[in-house]
Amino acid sequence: MNHFARKQSLHADVVIVGGAVIGSAAAYFLSAEVALGGSIIVVEQDLSYSRCATTLSVASIRQQFSTPENNRISQFGVEFIKNLPQCLTVHAYVPDIGLRERGYLSLVH
Repeated sequence: MNHFARKQSLHADVVIVGGAVIGSAAAYFLSAEVALGGSIIVVEQDLSYSRCATTLSVASIRQQFSTPENNRISQFGVEFIKNLPQCLTVHAYVPDIGLRERGYLSLVH
């Protein structure tokens, strides 16, 4: 238990366990939902996020699927990630999220 949790009683209407890309995205989009009207807590054991699931993954972004819906979902995700630094800018500080588009190659024999 970290120092903060010992000092305060935590309450939230929504608790998201895991703050990697899926947990953080869920919190981001839920917080923008006016109808929610509640509080959100993201629980992540690595407060630096340097060892969370997304950071440790190969982190390739697949954009080829067999259905148009999945292709559009992936395309939305890529554009959102590319624009994420602007969404997360605070007091003129634009964070570097570490996105590096280098591609990858799959070979089949």
